[in-house]
Amino acid sequence: MQRENRFILFTLLFALFLGGCSGSRDSGLTEMQIEKLVLAARPNTPSPDIWAKAIKESLEELDQPVDKEHVSAVVAVISQVSGLSIAPRNTRMAGILRKKIEAAESNEVLRFIIETRLDQKASNGRTFRENIDSVASELDFERWYDEFTSASITKPILLVLRKDASDLVTTIGSMQVSVKFAEEYPKKPQNVGFGSVRSMLYTCKGGVFYGTAYLLGFTHDYDDWKYVFADFNAGHYSSRNAGFQKMLAKLTHRTVVLDGDLMSYENGHIATSVTYDTFTGLLKNKGVEFDEDQIRKDFSKEKSRDFENTWSYKKITEMYKQKFGRTIYAVLPDIPLNSPKFTSKNLSTKWFAQRVKSRYNHCMHTRI
Repeated sequence: MQRENRFILFTLLFALFLGGCSGSRDSGLTEMQIEKLVLAARPNTPSPDIWAKAIKESLEELDQPVDKEHVSAVVAVISQVSGLSIAPRNTRMAGILRKKIEAAESNEVLRFIIETRLDQKASNGRTFRENIDSVASELDFERWYDEFTSASITKPILLVLRKDASDLVTTIGSMQVSVKFAEEYPKKPQNVGFGSVRSMLYTCKGGVFYGTAYLLGFTHDYDDWKYVFADFNAGHYSSRNAGFQKMLAKLTHRTVVLDGDLMSYENGHIATSVTYDTFTGLLKNKGVEFDEDQIRKDFSKEKSRDFENTWSYKKITEMYKQKFGRTIYAVLPDIPLNSPKFTSKNLSTKWFAQRVKSRYNHCMHTRI
């Protein structure tokens, strides 16, 4: 009898062990559940199952949770940025292309070469000039430009301008991720072939993979997804840096633009900024000894989590807490979105983050 009891006990323990193992291998939401969230974001999305598969695989390959929270975040961004399209349509692309051509016609020789080429026939039998009207997405733009510059007569254009389609279109795909970021990212998406990173971004899986990597691939202490969405638009840690700027503005009663840039970036050069000058001015007024070289070194870490461990960050939070009893970790950067791709001129990072957060909330409230 004792042997039977021991056997039953062993069987129960073994079953519990297996149950624990299967739980640890839980793959999160199913593709069917994710598909429901995709359709909640865009009810008429073509092939929602393909998007669901791409989202689930991307989260898994990037070691991110495949839970409702993270899936909703990814779906919300894709829906806002591209309307769940691998090459979102944009009626302004033809106009952008025309402006690029006008800018390239900098002298009579180049103008003659370009105008001659524009009147030649493309592979579809229409002239390149006529085909401009059909350019309605970044992918259309690239295909037009690549064929336009493929003939020997246009090689001198590239030699003079030192530009190709990759220089003219720098953010692409369903999540409008930076091509430079994707090319430098250490991981590659699975099951997308062996083409260039740029070609991968024009696939459903590739666009989702690299966009998700940028959206979720950094550590932070944000307590609200809206700050993550803002950072997706303005750059990692922009919301935290804007929080630093907000504390600085309140301590000094001076206007500090909440743009998330602690230093000035112009033409590839880094220089001091209003934020930097205001911070050093505050320290002087308070009689705090400081080393300007150290502050520059601290501010150079503004694009990383390490900035939070610097003397400058700790000093501003210490001063702010002493005066107001708390600190500000993050605020939404209010940066105007100026791009020829946008029809409205009243858009900002703050607007973007709030729109995506609204879509995220809708997904989170969707029953799956």
